Amino acid sequence: MEFKIYEESRLKELGELVNDVIKEWVRDPWYPTMKQLKEAYTSNENFTPETRHFLYDGDKLVAFLSSAMEEEVEGVQWGSIHMPFIRKDYEEVEKKLYDKTIGLLKSKGAKAIRANSRQEHGYIPDLLGKWGFEKKEETGRRAILSSSEHAVPAYDKPDYIKEINLNEDEGLSTFKEVYLKARKEVKSEDFDNTMKLFREKDLTISCIIAKKDEVLSYGLLYKGDLPERSFMSSIPIFNKEHNYVLKDIVNYLVNKAFKAGYKEIYHQLIDEEKEKMYSEMGIEFTPSYRYELKLD
Repeated sequence: MEFKIYEESRLKELGELVNDVIKEWVRDPWYPTMKQLKEAYTSNENFTPETRHFLYDGDKLVAFLSSAMEEEVEGVQWGSIHMPFIRKDYEEVEKKLYDKTIGLLKSKGAKAIRANSRQEHGYIPDLLGKWGFEKKEETGRRAILSSSEHAVPAYDKPDYIKEINLNEDEGLSTFKEVYLKARKEVKSEDFDNTMKLFREKDLTISCIIAKKDEVLSYGLLYKGDLPERSFMSSIPIFNKEHNYVLKDIVNYLVNKAFKAGYKEIYHQLIDEEKEKMYSEMGIEFTPSYRYELKLD
């Protein structure tokens, strides 16, 4: 078996390997398309091909693991690894992949390595444990909803749900006011850049919940990097007495996604206090964890 570094010609084989590995997982992870990887690598002047580890058995790609040098924190130089993709029946290459990847990061000065994973990522959490990584902390919760399971066939939206058009000045002005109210960390002068990012994500649906001209909440639904998956924004509610609108806006966005042809909807839990409300809607969130490995 032989390790090879990144070349553009290897991306097709990498895509095939990733698809083969994740097909048996409970949920497909988000992973860049090969086109996105190519663009990211070619546009990054600091990209290091030697930190992309392709392991071949003859002409067959059997494993891949990407790594990177990260920042120094409190005198500790960090490195990171992403998802170790190992083809079924090639589990014996686990040690080879570890030795090659961790050895390279160590030679570059890394004193500790971090990784992130979820329980539904197949063998990866167990493999990280086998490699000596310690699960440190939860880093977030997400749900991937089946639009067909959560959509209501005869859905009729409440009258107080109003859509706005972010491509029109009036709609953009209205949204800016409520967005800055919800996202206090965003400065007014930075709003245009935020909207530019939204548009680059191909924002397809925006809406505001209003009642008697009082804005109670808003939600956004936009296309993701996977053709059949959309992303639902966080849903801020400005007053706890209006928590009941959470169900309304989730139902509204889910039905819009379903009618638009999206099979899945990705949604992150931002406010843990609302997790019980989501559970009552049949929506369960799963956690992501940060793992750390200290090097000798």
